[in-house]
Amino acid sequence: MNLLITAVSSSRGPSGICRHAYSLVCCAIARPEISRITLVIGEWQESYFRHSFRLESEKLDFVIINISNDAAARNLWYLRDLPKLARYLCSDLIHLSFPVPIRKNKFNCPVVVSLHDLYPYDEPDNFGYPKVFLNRIILKKCLEEVDLVACVSQTTLQRLKVRFPKAANKKGIVVHNCVNISAQDLRSSIVADVPFFLIVAQHRANKNIPMALRAFGKLLRTGKIDKRTLLLLLGNHGPETAMIRAVIHQEGLEASVNLIDGVSDEELRWLYKNCQVLLAPSFMEGFGLPVVEGLLCGSRVVCSDIPSFREIGGESCHYFDVLSAKGISVLAEAICDALASPFKPVEDLDRFSLMAISESLMAVYNTLHEREGRAQKTRKEAAVHCSKAGSGLYASTRAIDIQSSSPLDP
Repeated sequence: MNLLITAVSSSRGPSGICRHAYSLVCCAIARPEISRITLVIGEWQESYFRHSFRLESEKLDFVIINISNDAAARNLWYLRDLPKLARYLCSDLIHLSFPVPIRKNKFNCPVVVSLHDLYPYDEPDNFGYPKVFLNRIILKKCLEEVDLVACVSQTTLQRLKVRFPKAANKKGIVVHNCVNISAQDLRSSIVADVPFFLIVAQHRANKNIPMALRAFGKLLRTGKIDKRTLLLLLGNHGPETAMIRAVIHQEGLEASVNLIDGVSDEELRWLYKNCQVLLAPSFMEGFGLPVVEGLLCGSRVVCSDIPSFREIGGESCHYFDVLSAKGISVLAEAICDALASPFKPVEDLDRFSLMAISESLMAVYNTLHEREGRAQKTRKEAAVHCSKAGSGLYASTRAIDIQSSSPLDP
């Protein structure tokens, strides 16, 4: 099977979309049924993919798209140029790593999309107005056009059933995110020999980073944690970056908070293993990849009590009520509880392993590929039948014409 995976997005650094595309590639590499994999990224993403992931396989080819990194150019590329690339590569199946604008009738192979969340509807502040309305249109159109919607969690599938029941019932399935962080760790040069907290999140409203900063500041001021403790905020800058910097200034945390754009997979594993706590105070998530990665690497996880985190973390996380009127104090208390507790191992993290997810994806790919093969065979047979029927009709008509005109011939 010849698989095409797309990951052309605005991100210039670490993001959930990039990590998901990387995991899709790793799952495909692990499957002998897939003979060729093409990963499509923007030229502004190439350095990050090669530095952080070090993807290497004889089966893998990169296609680097050299266009402007703006929404109009990227959306136009998906609409106009992706079908041409798929035909040129003779792709058997396309996997979109997130919803993008496409027209299915331009492709001659099945198209799968990974659905991480419904943020255009659930978290409009992540996009701003009026941009969010365009994102809603793109999401709706993509769900209509693709052959299958692979939701990364039961939580996301349930949200899909509420917002788009037809697409959910006809095309929606759950294929969890694959947790495929490096098995090796490399000491990060970002932090010296001091205790540190870790947040892995883009600077977006739903990540609720300001609450975590205020809780961290409160713990420092009250002496509940070592005054040398740092908070490392690892993630792409975004709509909330200005707010985050303002809170850091208000809390007097300039010397205690480090904003980090990106690290290698090996460094990330080291940070997970050595942080005192991993904080995930989100209001809403479709999955929560850092929570699973943290648990896998041995982090104490303090996170908001939301369905997606409960789905993946079970009883192994320290939860707090993110909607509480005393949210900052409640979060600070949860952090103290976590620091006083040993790590809680998770028993069923294997369901997010490379082997488990690659098997789930391969079952999906095979079903769609076989269905497309049967459809193409049916179309060919129908075309042959119509051609023969048309030839017979033409011959019969000619005969009638000749016979009816013969008495008038001289």
